Amino acid sequence: MADPRTIGRYQVVRPIGQGGMGTVYLAEDPLLKRRVAIKVVRVTGAARHQATLRFRREAEISAQLNHPNLVTIFDVGVEEDLGPFLAMEYVEGKSLGRHIKDRDLDTETSARVLIQAMRALRAAHRRAIVHRDVKPENILLSEEGRAKLMDFGIARTLGHMSLSPEQSLDLAPMDEGEVALAQTLALRLTSSGDFLGSPAYAPPEVLRGSEGTPASDRYSFAATAFELLTGKLPHPGGGLTEIILHILQEPVALPPDLSPRMAAVFKRALAADPDDRYTTLPEFMEELIDALPGPVSMRARLFTFLGQDEDGSGSVSMTRFRPTEPAPAEGSGAHDSRARRTAPVKITLAEDPVETYLSTRKPTRRELRSGGTDWGQVLKWVVLAFLVLQLFWWLAPFLSRLQL
Repeated sequence: MADPRTIGRYQVVRPIGQGGMGTVYLAEDPLLKRRVAIKVVRVTGAARHQATLRFRREAEISAQLNHPNLVTIFDVGVEEDLGPFLAMEYVEGKSLGRHIKDRDLDTETSARVLIQAMRALRAAHRRAIVHRDVKPENILLSEEGRAKLMDFGIARTLGHMSLSPEQSLDLAPMDEGEVALAQTLALRLTSSGDFLGSPAYAPPEVLRGSEGTPASDRYSFAATAFELLTGKLPHPGGGLTEIILHILQEPVALPPDLSPRMAAVFKRALAADPDDRYTTLPEFMEELIDALPGPVSMRARLFTFLGQDEDGSGSVSMTRFRPTEPAPAEGSGAHDSRARRTAPVKITLAEDPVETYLSTRKPTRRELRSGGTDWGQVLKWVVLAFLVLQLFWWLAPFLSRLQL
């Protein structure tokens, strides 16, 4: 179909994304004079009704959370010739999934993006909202360096995360049952779309039909961090069925060049049993930052950034310079040589607010005095010496008589 000129009251500028079921357009709001991104789903019948409900749910969640690291939803509607549409904040940048493919984020920038995405996810969890589809494609990074978590269309308030109760497959953990489950989920995802979420980042309990919880989101977040920092999926496979089987039956596939400390962090974060995982996202990020390769000063900056208020105020400066080789990590190995060959674009990080304050504020009088001669103190000692001499001169005759 030809691209529309208008969607609702919005003037379409151009398409900026295409999927199997719909398109995302860049548009302008003539009333508020701002650019928006409009997601349109081209479906009919019952699917149209379900898509409308998902869009409305996403708009309601956006209104409840109102967090700087979440994409804001402005409007929901239905166009007869197109289908349901969702007007949202336009983020000029690209997804974390695209950055992973381009390999253009260094270690420190990647960690800062994860911290910002963590803040958004924690804001949802504090409202008892489970995202259910955390993955790199649902994290946007603006050109100003702010990370934005998006797509709460399948979120639930601590509700069911994958299949509906009547569709749930409660199979015994046998090889034949696991294979059948993997094949069924792969078929549903590629054909009817019954499975909600992305299997490559879904935990085992969700794939088996259990309810989604914050622990499930933390697993998906850790899988996203794993791919961002290693360039690989934690559970590889040649197709959906192989990936799902690996998640159900195998531990996380750790790259051979991954440091033991990083390997231990991801083993726990991606444990098959939810009770064995990190209990909070900050706990996971603290352990992950502490295990990152690189200078101590980098980890210190990241811990400062992590400890800031969770209002989303921190961001990453996206000022780009010519590609440079990354600083060598502790030790050498295949990971270091691969990083040097790819030569990612170096992104300069914004200074932390505390550092910016210390470097720009005016010094106090005490600080100015400490840097040079304190003439006030000198004058005080001169006056004191003068008074002592006057006192001695006045007492001198009496002292002479006493001696006589």
